[in-house]
Amino acid sequence: MRKIAITQNIQEKYKNLVFGIFKDDKLEKNDKSIFFSITIETIDKLLQKKLKHFDENITFEKLVLADFEYIKNLTEFIDTHSSIQLNKKEKSYFLTLYERLKKTEYVKMLNVTTCLYCNRNYIFNFKKNRQLEATAQLDHFFDKRTYPYLAVSLYNLVPCCSTCNQRKSTKKEDIIHPFVESFDDVAKFRLDIKDSRFYHSVDGFDVKLYTDNTKAQNSIDVFNLDRLYKNHKDIILELIQKDVIYNDSYIDELYKSYEGTLFRNREDLERLISGGFIQDDEINKRPLSKLIKDITQELGL
Repeated sequence: MRKIAITQNIQEKYKNLVFGIFKDDKLEKNDKSIFFSITIETIDKLLQKKLKHFDENITFEKLVLADFEYIKNLTEFIDTHSSIQLNKKEKSYFLTLYERLKKTEYVKMLNVTTCLYCNRNYIFNFKKNRQLEATAQLDHFFDKRTYPYLAVSLYNLVPCCSTCNQRKSTKKEDIIHPFVESFDDVAKFRLDIKDSRFYHSVDGFDVKLYTDNTKAQNSIDVFNLDRLYKNHKDIILELIQKDVIYNDSYIDELYKSYEGTLFRNREDLERLISGGFIQDDEINKRPLSKLIKDITQELGL
């Protein structure tokens, strides 16, 4: 939910991941449906043949590292130029690359541990019997079947949970792209107090996700965030109760007692109390941190 900054260092690492898929500069596929042995040079020639009217200087490397505006413009170009569609074998070049890419440590490279769309589920890569397994899925922001050229483009691969990937695959709304904009900046969870029971019962309050940003609202609707987060009112109730227990003087006392032993800084203590990462740049590290951060700020905890 917090924007992932695609730095030059990330771009360089991603380039090495993708180009490392080619063994001795070749990518080979051999199954019952199709066989090929292809080089980066061959892909470059294919792109220059098919997409020269879009970008006369296009290369595979440029397509892999292209920013969001570039790939968005390319999708619009593809939509209006049927002559540049790829045949089955040509599509297989890019889709096979993607299948190999899924077995790399792309998600770890981005330092992401929660779904970038919902912030409700952990996403990890881990090794099992020397094979890389994953709880993460990679959402093609622009569908890879419609736009196979973009199957391994960095800005077209968003790490997410399986639930969000499935929901987005059936939708066409213009939503927030986690590499381009920060959902956290334009949407906030807020308490809606119903009655005095809110101190001890989830029936005494409601939680709502507010935004006046069109793309953020589309994201809320596509991923069903407003409804899903109502299932986490127990977390909010605990925060309300902690707000009563952990007043400023008590927090100061705890920090003075354990500074340098249990806590490196005040943020460590705040994370222990809240149960989540509440600094803006850390909410992608743990599920529900966006919810916890917004409600904690509202309570003044």
